[in-house]
Amino acid sequence: MSDFSSSGQAQQDRILADRLRQAIASTFASDSDLLRRGWLVDTCCLIEIGAEQLVLTIRNGRPTVADRVPLLGSWDFAIRAGAEAWSALWQPVPKAGWHDLFALTKRGAMRIEGSLQPFMAHLQYFKDLVTLPREGGQR
Repeated sequence: MSDFSSSGQAQQDRILADRLRQAIASTFASDSDLLRRGWLVDTCCLIEIGAEQLVLTIRNGRPTVADRVPLLGSWDFAIRAGAEAWSALWQPVPKAGWHDLFALTKRGAMRIEGSLQPFMAHLQYFKDLVTLPREGGQR
C-alpha cells in the first residue's frame, strides 16, 4: 500500500469518526426519546473506525466522546469495523447485509468484542446510537 493511499484511508477514517462524534453531540442535545430509553446505560465502549478510536463513556444514557483510549484506560466492549462498513451502515437505505450491526458481524466486516452484557442489555440503544450519522436521519 502506498503512502498516498494509506494517508487517504486515514483521512477517510477521521472524517467518519468526526461524523459520528458530531451526530452524537447534536442528537443528545435534542433527542429526548433516545435519552429516555438509555437512562439506565452506564458503560464505556470503544468504537473503532479503521485506525480511528473513539471512547464513548455513557452515564445515565448520556454519552461523552473521547479520542483514543487513555493510557491505562479501559472499556467494557468494542465495536470495530473499517470505513467501508461504517459508510455502508450510514447510507439512507443500506444494502442488505450492510444495514445492521449483526449483519455486518455475520459478513465479517465488523467485530463486537469484550463484555457483551451491557451491549446486549441495551441493544436497541446501541443500535440507534451507532446509526445516528445515517444520511437522511433514519434509524
